[in-house]
Amino acid sequence: MTPAQRFYKYFNNEYRVSNDTSYPQSKNEFVKEFITHTPEIIDELETNLIKHEVHEFYIKVKNLKYLCEYSEEFNRYWLLMRSLSGGLKRLLEEPTKEHATDVYVYYYSNYGGRRKLRNESWFENHRWEFLDRLSAISNDEELNDFILEKIDVLTSYFQFYKKELYYFSLELKRLIE
Repeated sequence: MTPAQRFYKYFNNEYRVSNDTSYPQSKNEFVKEFITHTPEIIDELETNLIKHEVHEFYIKVKNLKYLCEYSEEFNRYWLLMRSLSGGLKRLLEEPTKEHATDVYVYYYSNYGGRRKLRNESWFENHRWEFLDRLSAISNDEELNDFILEKIDVLTSYFQFYKKELYYFSLELKRLIE
């Protein structure tokens, strides 16, 4: 079963949509609403990234978490977007070398020291790559370059997510027709 089929099946069951054709107005209502409103959410998120409004992006992307349940790709890119935007949000509160050190210490203390794990997960690799690069920053200009680079990375993650969501929506449209 594809991610769109799982989504379709779950929400049809959740909202007790029957196969009875005598009530066509209620059939697939949530799915239709999802297809209609999701592009608006994506446009808002894209605008946030274009304007470098990372804090707003971080808050709004949380609303898409439920899609992680339906696709490994949604899960992967959502985790990457959420974590990277969270780190950038903290850095942008005060984009100075001194504050970057505080951010590094915050993450280091929350997630423990760097340990070499036999099969370190892909997510841990991304976290530590971010923190290793952050710890090597020596001035505000390097920090600014780092932030801009990471916003570009965040944008590329978002573009992959957006593409997956587009194909997901297309399949949902086929399922409700």
